[in-house]
Amino acid sequence: MSVTTLASGVASLPPTTGTEPNEEIIARAAALRTLIRDHAEEGNREGRVVPAVIEALAGQGLLSLTVPRRHGGGETNSRTTVDVLAELARADGSTGWSAMLLNIGNWFATTWPVRAQDEIWGEDPAARCCVVLAPSAKGRRVEGGYLVSGRWPYASGSYAATHAIMGFLAPREDGGAAHALAVLSPGEWTIERSWFPIGMRGTGSDTVVAEEVFVPDHRVQFFEDMVRGDYATELRASEPRANAAFLPTGTVIFAAIQVGLGRAAMEHAMERLKAKGVVGTAYTESRNSPVHQVGVAEALSKIDAAELLAHRSCRDIDAAALRGEYLDELTRARVRNDVGHVVTLVQEAVDTLLKAAGSSSFMETSVLSRIYQDVGMAGSHVHATPGLATDVYGKLLLGADGPLPLHV
Repeated sequence: MSVTTLASGVASLPPTTGTEPNEEIIARAAALRTLIRDHAEEGNREGRVVPAVIEALAGQGLLSLTVPRRHGGGETNSRTTVDVLAELARADGSTGWSAMLLNIGNWFATTWPVRAQDEIWGEDPAARCCVVLAPSAKGRRVEGGYLVSGRWPYASGSYAATHAIMGFLAPREDGGAAHALAVLSPGEWTIERSWFPIGMRGTGSDTVVAEEVFVPDHRVQFFEDMVRGDYATELRASEPRANAAFLPTGTVIFAAIQVGLGRAAMEHAMERLKAKGVVGTAYTESRNSPVHQVGVAEALSKIDAAELLAHRSCRDIDAAALRGEYLDELTRARVRNDVGHVVTLVQEAVDTLLKAAGSSSFMETSVLSRIYQDVGMAGSHVHATPGLATDVYGKLLLGADGPLPLHV
């Protein structure tokens, strides 16, 4: 595959228009599957995606999918981003997850004023942003901005990032505090090792630390404004992606990881089941067993349904952005609910596949075992977990009284 590389070392990406996926970009992700799989176990041991894989992703432009084209990025729609991430997760969940957070961090950055965007990518088109939305720190108001100190755990992809978008509590004149987000530049933050999970071990979701960092006002946005789509960028009229709904765009990506992991589980389980016997039964091969036949069919149907839900959400997000409209609240809630349903469908499918593939699938040395743990870990993220989203969606459908328990 021929890929044009810019002077900065960032691969150029073909333009993406409309709501349809850019198959050329998705093919780049699929072409890296073997390389990613070969390094997956090493990444698990190291606790982060290894440099060889990061370099390969960057070399194909897959870590700058959401960077504006004026800065050499892809400015891709949600559908393309989701399908790329699914391909990467199909090779390795941790790699897909890390690429997911870096690409969404970059997209979040595109909602900042152009001045802040130029500071990120003006001199380095390969710059990348990790992100932690939770306000795990406090800011102190000073002339021209804030002094921010804090610790932000779960900063996935931080080892491959140059900038960090971190949540903090900004003091208000009434004595309260508002949830804000600050863009921290290179050299203003460090990483402390803290990530030792049973799944998604290679995501590098360690703790970002900053001490008394001055963040000027043009590198601060308030979370409530962003949820409403009141972004600080001056380019909403000329860049459709600057109209995409904040939380839905940052939520549908979690469905991509589940779909990719589900596809991987199906691939590995099918390979095993075609040659596996069924001990203690009349079936010498699983492929001739009705129980196993029904199991794989049901599992694949669930994974397919999960992908269709993700694609519907992408279409709604992308179509509204192209119209210059902010996605309505009910649809935003449905996107979050659908992502939770994707988690449920894929987890059920993977559970069925591992049980069909037999006890050895749960051994530490089994790729299926890693997929199983990654699916569970990935599905525990607050933006992906079923339940809360269903409650909110139901409240809006029925017009229930009172405020919603979470933002959509």
